[in-house]
Amino acid sequence: MDGGTNHSLALRSDGSVFSWGFNTVGELGDGTTTERDTPDQWSGLGGAVVAIAAGLDHSLALRQNGTVLAWGYNGNGQLGDGRSSTAPFLSRSMGSVASQGLPPGEPQPGSQE
Repeated sequence: MDGGTNHSLALRSDGSVFSWGFNTVGELGDGTTTERDTPDQWSGLGGAVVAIAAGLDHSLALRQNGTVLAWGYNGNGQLGDGRSSTAPFLSRSMGSVASQGLPPGEPQPGSQE
């Protein structure tokens, strides 16, 4: 799990992603700006996700194949696609990368597992 300023993301062991909270600039990644009070499962990520991160008003997902998806506020280039605009949709802007976080399945620091 990870939390931004006003939104949250959860990653299940099967690679599915859930999001909820404020969505004023598309930070939930569902293609809308509709606020969600309960977790909503994503579809269409194009592969299993192995890591997630929630920024101030943007979010990132690392897929199993090493590609990164980014969505939400992009006023300062957070999405890494060279634009400076809000993008309430997925931005497939990065090539293959490696995660620097914990391996999949490992508890996050401070978790209650």
